[in-house]
Amino acid sequence: KPKRKRVINRVQRKAANVRERRRMVTLNDAFEHLKTRIPRGIKDKKLSRIDTLRTAISYITNMQKML
Repeated sequence: KPKRKRVINRVQRKAANVRERRRMVTLNDAFEHLKTRIPRGIKDKKLSRIDTLRTAISYITNMQKML
């Protein structure tokens, strides 16, 4: 049997786009908040998301070792 394509009307698509935009804003806000909580050596360089996560992991690991 061939798969049927899912038909989404304009209203549903717009609603999905709004939800996705809100999700991305929330995610970006969370990363910005995380960046303020981790120490950074170079303040001028903008950290990517993966760099932010790696730095946070490293920071948490070092703090655990200190305890």
